[in-house]
Amino acid sequence: MKTISAFLFVLLFVFGSINIALAQEKKDKVETDPGYGKLEVIHSNAMNRDLPVLVFLPAHYQKNREQYPVIYFLHGTNDQPLTEKGLRTLYHPGLKIKEMADMFHVIIVTPIVGNSYYMNSPVKPGNMYATYVGEEIPAFIDDHYRTQPDRDGRILAGFSMGGYGAVSLLCRYPDVFSVALERSGVLNLATAIEDLDWDNNGKLNDLLGDYWTHGENYHLNSCFNLVNHIRDRKDVAIVMEIGRDDFLYKTNYAFHQRLVDLGFKHIYAEYPGGHYLDSNVLMSLFSQLQYFRPTR
Repeated sequence: MKTISAFLFVLLFVFGSINIALAQEKKDKVETDPGYGKLEVIHSNAMNRDLPVLVFLPAHYQKNREQYPVIYFLHGTNDQPLTEKGLRTLYHPGLKIKEMADMFHVIIVTPIVGNSYYMNSPVKPGNMYATYVGEEIPAFIDDHYRTQPDRDGRILAGFSMGGYGAVSLLCRYPDVFSVALERSGVLNLATAIEDLDWDNNGKLNDLLGDYWTHGENYHLNSCFNLVNHIRDRKDVAIVMEIGRDDFLYKTNYAFHQRLVDLGFKHIYAEYPGGHYLDSNVLMSLFSQLQYFRPTR
């Protein structure tokens, strides 16, 4: 009896371990689902390196010859490697990006850029991500997919660091993009010190230098200054969304007031909650396209 009991215990332990391992493997597969989004590898001439992006096509893309608008959705700060797995972990199925490409009848492109803030760094020459996202990716996508290949068919969207990326790239490339949708954006690059009383700006020190000795870099590259590039244009627009409990509420509200003072066309919306991204937040942000939908 003892022998049988011991055997059953071992059997249960082995099968239990297998089930746990399979469950973990399944969880990992969901996070990096290889079938979710089409992988492309785009070479950056500006940085002389290859970087992966995901392309999410609407359901009927293969069944017609229609040209589609493209949303370039930009992620926030993270610790993911610049690899396919890192890319798929950031843009996981839980965000329902593929479903939104179907719903909004658009192509959605999602790059991975580390913590580069989508800028060409004045102190880190190898960091040329404004050029990569603002010029090189759109050129590749237009060459390889049936896009609406003009500025009216290109929309930027982003969360947190990606919100800064969306607005700053619209300011830098208004002849490439027409609309920026941002949620909880880091619109003032000095907000950590000026608004939050932090000791330093963290990851931005590597890109802009120390705030106390390179303050001009923070000012010149913040959206409050960059918007001067497009202040007189009537063919661009910005959509802002922010949670009332978001630690970036102050800087977002201040940027809204800046746009009001400039008489700049924009939408500003506040919601309950803090600093987070999920499929509901993404749905809300993309729903703003109803006001700017390109027509052909």
